Amino acid sequence: MRLRWQRGRIGDPEPGAEASRALEWIGCDDAGDPIARVVRVQGPVWFRWRLRHAVALDAGGRVLQLRPAVPASRWLVVVRERVVGRTKLPMDGVRRAEALLGQGGAVTPAGSE
Repeated sequence: MRLRWQRGRIGDPEPGAEASRALEWIGCDDAGDPIARVVRVQGPVWFRWRLRHAVALDAGGRVLQLRPAVPASRWLVVVRERVVGRTKLPMDGVRRAEALLGQGGAVTPAGSE
């Protein structure tokens, strides 16, 4: 099953980068309903020569986002509200989601591969 993929959430641009990176890609069917997502798991941030696992989301530092250490496969593949696997690249996640949907929509949990 081929889906139409579009950018979802976009992260803040990294230092030295011209554009911000996509944090997720959303796959929609012909009716425009979202069926699958490929989501980038954000890891810790380097700041002043230290690795930070908590990032402030507001100026006062009252709202924090916790960021765990991230493995090499940092993209989660989500089909119909279930995580079905991890990939190193977003395009691999897109192919995996479409392959699972092409098998009649049978979705297996990520750990049972």
